Amino acid sequence: MSMKYLLRFLVLCVFAIPSLAEKSADLPGWYLVWQDEFNGPAVDETRWKIEDAALVKNNELQFYAPDEVYIEDGHLVLRSRKRSMGGREYTSGLAETKGRFAQTFGRFEIRAKLPRTQGIWPAHWMLPADGTWPPEIDIMESIGSQPNWIVMSLHAGEWPNVDSQSGEHIGPDYSAGFHTFALEWEPREIRWYIDGIKRFSTQDQVPDKPFYLILNTAVGGDMPGAPDETTELPQYHLVDYVRVYAREVPGTFFLTTAARDGRVEVSPPDRENRYAADSEVVLRAHPSIGRRFSHWTGDFEGSDNPVSVVMDSHKRVTAVFAADPDAPLLLSKGKAASASSQEDHKTPPEYALDGDPRSRWSSKFNDPQWLMVDLGESCELKAFRLAWENAYAKRYRIEASEDGEDWRTVHSARDGRGGVEELVDISATGRYVRLTGEARATEWGYSLWEFEVYGRRKTPDEEKAEDSP
Repeated sequence: MSMKYLLRFLVLCVFAIPSLAEKSADLPGWYLVWQDEFNGPAVDETRWKIEDAALVKNNELQFYAPDEVYIEDGHLVLRSRKRSMGGREYTSGLAETKGRFAQTFGRFEIRAKLPRTQGIWPAHWMLPADGTWPPEIDIMESIGSQPNWIVMSLHAGEWPNVDSQSGEHIGPDYSAGFHTFALEWEPREIRWYIDGIKRFSTQDQVPDKPFYLILNTAVGGDMPGAPDETTELPQYHLVDYVRVYAREVPGTFFLTTAARDGRVEVSPPDRENRYAADSEVVLRAHPSIGRRFSHWTGDFEGSDNPVSVVMDSHKRVTAVFAADPDAPLLLSKGKAASASSQEDHKTPPEYALDGDPRSRWSSKFNDPQWLMVDLGESCELKAFRLAWENAYAKRYRIEASEDGEDWRTVHSARDGRGGVEELVDISATGRYVRLTGEARATEWGYSLWEFEVYGRRKTPDEEKAEDSP
């Protein structure tokens, strides 16, 4: 579901010829790392992030709305409807494990029933946790007008020289019942399975970094085309379960960590999260802005942070966070904004400060570019939150100033990864805060859903003390 349909697209067609069957249902040799059977009353947001944005990448027409993702009768439901929201004509659903769970290598298995109508584009796919693109792995894509057609892809290389390898399979009507779509990703090969039969594989440019999962249904776009007079809405993309496995390796154990309002740092890091038996790892919980660490749950319990854990078995550990009463305040919402440029009248600088995750600022397509906020008075600056759209900064700096003329750098980044960046432990003061993009990560400009400045306003006594000789 990337920009792949604008790129060189190599298709290796694999039709309904019997091939190698996948492992039996008990999957000997595999360890179940992560799963969701969708048996609860609501979506488990410690496992899934529900999108609330348009996220248009291939000329799609939908707005991804949180209320289009829900649990019903033991299934995750992604609903697509004709409904105006966020400047789009349709709403649909997207759930992802970004920031919750990512894994390098393993088996990723999804049992689903796909929607069927013109202009609908269901997909199960994966992106790198570090925010880069390419690579991308598409476990399954289909279009509602051809519900028996499945596309499986790997997009690799380095932008803009993207190499796409894909296999196609023509099978039964995948909207008529539930079917299993699986991916086995090993260091030297990726294999795609549909209902237990291998349908495509590649050994070329296999990625070796953690990926997270995405389940969505797009409306319109380059692959299915737009809805027309034959389109029937609403449509429902049903997911029965998602299961992720890792290879069993004698003498090693697998560590799975999770967090909703923060992240868990593991030391020493391992790209597969696999550790030698009886080795020791250190877990450190990092809360999001406005939260504080509370405790650990799962196969390790306690309130120490950081904490050492002995890997004497497979372990699943979750960091739990609570509201922080001493957290810095959001200072920038609704404040005056200015910028070096804007892409068009729909993306002015004030949209990055309005608190609406569906609106954004976007610059012209050249370097450098800047976005500035006037806080109205001098404040203590404690943290920043940058919510990037796809067009993010590879290299940038954040500066503060009391008068808007003399600037001092308070943070700089030389290897930006996009997504949501939370910068904490900032110690600075200033009335004006400026983000300057020095090098773009894509061919487009710089685009932010939100630029948030956190801190504390100075008390009258502090201001008097500063003004006194």
